[in-house]
Order: sequence, then structure tokens, then C-alpha cells
Amino acid sequence: MTDTDPEIEFLRMVEDLFATLRGVPHLLSPKDVQLARDWWKDGVPLPAVTAGVTEVMEKRRQADDGDPIVSLSYCRHAVRRHAKRLKEQQVGARSGSEDPRDTDQLIGALTADLRQAADHARFPEAAATIEKFAVQVDALVGTAPALVDEQLFALETALLEACRRTLPQETLAEIERSAEAKTAASGATGDALKRSRRAMIDRKIRHLLDLPRLELR
Repeated sequence: MTDTDPEIEFLRMVEDLFATLRGVPHLLSPKDVQLARDWWKDGVPLPAVTAGVTEVMEKRRQADDGDPIVSLSYCRHAVRRHAKRLKEQQVGARSGSEDPRDTDQLIGALTADLRQAADHARFPEAAATIEKFAVQVDALVGTAPALVDEQLFALETALLEACRRTLPQETLAEIERSAEAKTAASGATGDALKRSRRAMIDRKIRHLLDLPRLELR
């Protein structure tokens, strides 16, 4: 296989996603690489992997139990569930009366918006990350409208986290200081304060990189 082999690119994107959502550099173990290879061979679409891994990571983050997920295998059931639902919904869309063409046009518009953001991004690593997610959004063409919003939500969660980790340290530090000051002034405490701070950081990153909201509109 060459460096441009689709399977190699799939494995790289899975590894990048897992490391991004864990929040630390991470190389997949041989067991996890084999799991990702099995997904590739079985035709599991990358958006299903993103949705499954994001779902598991978000649940663990919300639990706030300090026990990080260290293996992709923890996400395997969620990934398979999302892949199955994607397949069922796509078959239903082709065989049913619902016409997905309007949804496909909106997906195309979102993909174009992401690629425009990548072209104008000031930071090369952020630009490359945005382009990778544009590929994933574009892969949703043909998906039943009933499932697209769910997939886009997972992609947006992962995109914002991925972009956050590509920003220069001084830029991220300034964003975090500003968010900390504004949320502290709101009077929120505990979990509400954490959610408010996270939302503020996400908004500032979205504005900085001119990222579109990943939702049907």
C-alpha cells in the first residue's frame, strides 16, 4: 500500500480522531489498528466512526470520573450501532418516498463552507483539520435526512475539539482566559459553569476560524 492508499488514510483519520478526543497524543495499539482495519474492510463509513467515538468520549467526559478511555475497543459497539443505523437509513431513503436531494444540497453547501474556512484559516494545522472534516461531511450525501442532524452534531463536536488542539498555545490561552473571565462573571457554578465555559470557548473558536454550524438549515 502507498501513503495515498484509502485504507491508510482511513486509519490515520481514525487515529487522529481518537487522539484529539482523548486530548493527548496517542498511537493506536496493534489491537486497535486491527479493529480499525476491520471497520474499513466491512465498509463502516468514517462518519459512523466519528459519531460512535464522539458519543463514548462525551459520555465519559460528562461522567467526569477521571478514568480516560485508552483503547478504541471501548467505542466498538457505538461505532457498529451508528454504522448499522446509517446503512438502514440510507437503504430506506433509496427505497422510500422521501426525496433526500434537498438534504444532499445542504450537505454540499456545508462542505463548501468548511472548505472555504480551511482556505482562509490562518493556521496551517487548523486548515488541514477542517479539510478532513469537510471530507466526512461530504460523505453524508445519500444519508436519510432523519439521521443527518445526528451525524452532523457528532462531527461538529469532534471538529471543534480538533480545531482547539491545532491552535497556537498563546492563541488558545487567550481564548481560555477570556472565556474564564466571562463565565466567572455570569455567577454560574459547578457543572453549569463548566458547560458555559466550554460553550464560550467553542463560540470563540468558531468565530476565529469562521466555522459554519454543522446543521441543516
